[in-house]
Amino acid sequence: MAHSQNSPTLLWQIQNARNHAEQTGLLRQLKDEVIGDARSKEKWVKQGILQSLVHLLQQKSTAQSPSALVNKEAYTPMSHATDLPDDDRVRLLALQLIASFAKGGSSFLVPLNAVGVVPVILTYICPRKNPAQLVLTSLRALSDMTDAASLSSRTSTEDTAVLANALFVPGYMESLCAILDAESTSSIAQEQKCLVASLISRLCKEPRYQNMLADAGILDALATLLASFVVARGEVLPFTMDELKREGLDVVIPQPAPRGLRLALILEAISVIIADSRFRTGLLLCSPAIMAVLFSSEFGERRSTIYRTWELLNKSGLVQGQSLTRSAVDYLLPVVPVTTPRYLLAQKNPTTMVFSPKVNQSTLIFTVEDREGLIGRGDTNELESPLVPWLIHLMRSGTSDHEKVTAASVLASLFKGGFMSSDREFSLSVLVVPVLCQILKDYEKESGKNPGATSVNSQTATAWAILERTPAILARLIADSVFLQRVAYDSGALNLVCRLLKDSYELSANQSPPKLWTPNPKERRDAGEDGFSACQLGPPGQLPTRAHKIRVRESSLKLITSLATFNEDYRKELVAEDILPCVTESLSETPQKPTPPKEKPKTEGDGAVLIHPSGHSPYGHNPTSVLIAACHAVRTLSRSVSNLRTALDDNGVAMPIFKLLKHVDTDVRIAACSVICNLLTESSPMRGPLIKAGIICVLCQYAKSDNAGLRLNALWALKHLVLMADKETQKQCLEELGPGWLIQLICDDTEDNSLHARIMADRRLSQEAGEDEAMDTDDGYAEAADDVWKWQAIHRNGPGFDSTRMRLADNMLRALREKEFDEVRKAREADLAIQEQGLDFIRNLISIPGQPMQAEMVNHVFSELGQERLFDILASKLRVKFLRPFSRRQSSHSGTPDGGTWSGAAGRNAGMDSRVLYPQSKIIVAVIYLLAHIAAGHPLHRQVVIAQTELLQLLAGHFNNKDVEVRRSLCHLLKNLVWCDGSEDKTNRDQRVSELEKLGFLQKLEGLQNNDAELDIRQRAKEAASSIKWNEETNGPQVMNY
Repeated sequence: MAHSQNSPTLLWQIQNARNHAEQTGLLRQLKDEVIGDARSKEKWVKQGILQSLVHLLQQKSTAQSPSALVNKEAYTPMSHATDLPDDDRVRLLALQLIASFAKGGSSFLVPLNAVGVVPVILTYICPRKNPAQLVLTSLRALSDMTDAASLSSRTSTEDTAVLANALFVPGYMESLCAILDAESTSSIAQEQKCLVASLISRLCKEPRYQNMLADAGILDALATLLASFVVARGEVLPFTMDELKREGLDVVIPQPAPRGLRLALILEAISVIIADSRFRTGLLLCSPAIMAVLFSSEFGERRSTIYRTWELLNKSGLVQGQSLTRSAVDYLLPVVPVTTPRYLLAQKNPTTMVFSPKVNQSTLIFTVEDREGLIGRGDTNELESPLVPWLIHLMRSGTSDHEKVTAASVLASLFKGGFMSSDREFSLSVLVVPVLCQILKDYEKESGKNPGATSVNSQTATAWAILERTPAILARLIADSVFLQRVAYDSGALNLVCRLLKDSYELSANQSPPKLWTPNPKERRDAGEDGFSACQLGPPGQLPTRAHKIRVRESSLKLITSLATFNEDYRKELVAEDILPCVTESLSETPQKPTPPKEKPKTEGDGAVLIHPSGHSPYGHNPTSVLIAACHAVRTLSRSVSNLRTALDDNGVAMPIFKLLKHVDTDVRIAACSVICNLLTESSPMRGPLIKAGIICVLCQYAKSDNAGLRLNALWALKHLVLMADKETQKQCLEELGPGWLIQLICDDTEDNSLHARIMADRRLSQEAGEDEAMDTDDGYAEAADDVWKWQAIHRNGPGFDSTRMRLADNMLRALREKEFDEVRKAREADLAIQEQGLDFIRNLISIPGQPMQAEMVNHVFSELGQERLFDILASKLRVKFLRPFSRRQSSHSGTPDGGTWSGAAGRNAGMDSRVLYPQSKIIVAVIYLLAHIAAGHPLHRQVVIAQTELLQLLAGHFNNKDVEVRRSLCHLLKNLVWCDGSEDKTNRDQRVSELEKLGFLQKLEGLQNNDAELDIRQRAKEAASSIKWNEETNGPQVMNY
């Protein structure tokens, strides 16, 4: 390209222009030169143009800093007129040039950030202080920088987290909210809204940002835009207007969505914000605009033929489920029969797996992540929101596949949060899951397009986004449902996801962005001396194709995890699809070519892989999200004994997992530790190599970690390691862990104490700063204030916006918020889980077949931990416990562990009463099984247990426990206590029987035998009662370890 003048001259003229009009012409000349010419952009960066552009934006800016945006007055966007003053034209061209440089790729992020371009751009996103064209161009520049950051190399610090940290601050979030709330129907306003939604969906990746966006009212603004599409589609019920007026909701019905506003982007932003949070999902459902346009109302259904037919089928026993309470929106959907498939009828509870905590059923080894996913999905007694059937309807009638996928993402959050009726699962199985599987089939070939391109068009980018997100959305939807997993399998999801994972490891022709042509090949492109120069480019980054394949890799691993959660047949079929080489390589940050075990080289030299000169693997760099997803996939696949003994061992997953235990990222270490739990079971051939590699020292170190999740999983893995291990290994584990530390884990409330210490430290800092003078004399807490959280949806509509429906919604949201953010409750749950695993660790230490070895280990445990001390701790686990009080701010609505509530004293001490902790079923079971194992050995140990009168009295109070496992374990314990080891043990056995009868155990067993609702409990109680009544010298029933 021929230029009218050289770069230094043009740059000098721009910097020294006599007026804005002249400067505008010069900037246009520069814009014409650099757009579409990467070489020209690099040349201008070296000349220092970026500093000049930032200087232009900083001069006499009409924008304000975040501190000036906290004013609560209503936003009034500036005119959308196309004519701009000359000074604003200069700023508009400067912003356009910055956006053009950002389009050059991730290598331009280094100089852009070096001159501080992001804070300057952010001052132009406020629609109240800037013309619409400047706001739009600044958002485009941020979007281009986000695209470039998503392709940054693994060694670069210019990632999306930097942009998120700059954008998601209170002042700028108010600007984003103002853009979304704008009432203008102009095309510029709609593009601004689309860009804001797109930025949120790409940058909001952390819970703190999600909570900030929800509290700032952005989630409600997005919900209002979603409601505007309901209005535009003509799906607002006209007969509800009278009731809406009575409730005061008619004023929040939005205008129809104007042209240019994209529903898919709005849904995607909503799904990102509400992900993995019941509270934020509740905020969406309770948004006034959603409640107004999708009003909960029946439509004469009791008089309808559909309703009468359903009732007839229900009475005849041909359908199962709740009463048919269809809202009017449900009539947009076809009727789905609510029936239970035959393969589910054989299961007592198809969506929950219950198993003995002692017995290591290798096909069902669950760790902390599973427990968090399976513990109550938060069933609610509230009526299902009509948003649910509307989203399902959108899945059927959406104008694009992008809309369908994003609608399914929101549905997955609603389903996992428990905001759907119990029979809605059948609608998902017919109207949602098959649609997602079909979309996967349709877009499967999109991954191979544009293999060497440095940029892709919008159509390809959208197709890639659909392919990247659909497997992860499907995984979230089916994760906890055996039924939906079967539907996904029948729809071909298993074969599809295996092909996608393999395709993600297919090499493309170009491994890195092509180098820019230069007439001087020896020209150096090094950065400045500090490696962060404003006049030098950074590392080139990744090709879009490679970044796309890595995202597909992560999404595919998540779907594999969900499919392998429960069903053994699916695990075997996944292994048969030969995906384990790909899964194994996904455990490494720099993966190599996935190679089946038979084709692997015998020596490392034979398996040399071509590595890029920069040190990158040709198969891409696996970020922490891929490593975690791979760990979860291995964890679910390793629940199969067959996989453990053959495929997983052959593919060598043990050592990559062991290396991840030392990863710098805590979440990766927790995920790797959860896999180790399964790899150290008795049936695993990988136990020996891992022990030789030093796994015991690593796990014992993590069992003392400050992180509760890491401490729990490490103790869980140690529990599996000592089960049926040799005596030396068991003693080494106990010695490395430390008897004192083990006692502390099972006895103390570690997390509760840590939380108390942290709160007290904060209190002391407040005292020193003079911010808090009123202190409670009992425990040092200040008088607590009520929760200051305000629902932005009501706050934004003014103090007069009030109704019964909105007050109920506000109360529900406050309850959800407190439950989700209650640190006391979280600390309590962590303590209980750790204590349970500590007790199970001791139990497995003495779970040795053969009386001599078992008795020796019992004596060793008594010697190391202290016999009396151990029994005192066990007794303490069966008593009601009073914990230190916390202020109302921390636990104002906390209930009893079993769901009850209590009220504190009146006045200022209302929030300061002691917290009561009742014995937890899982802890009771762990205590009883530990006692059963002690009683399963030498007769002297049975005598030791029977001598613990107080402990037995506490146990006697749990025969009516509602947890069936507590009653079952009591039957096991009593059978072991009355076991007779021949004629020499008869006298002691009679004494034990007499003691049990005095404590009323025989009577309680007979009560279980005659009245328990569970057949299994009645049978076990009968056997235990017969064992107590037995008084002959011949051997009784065999003593059992459980």
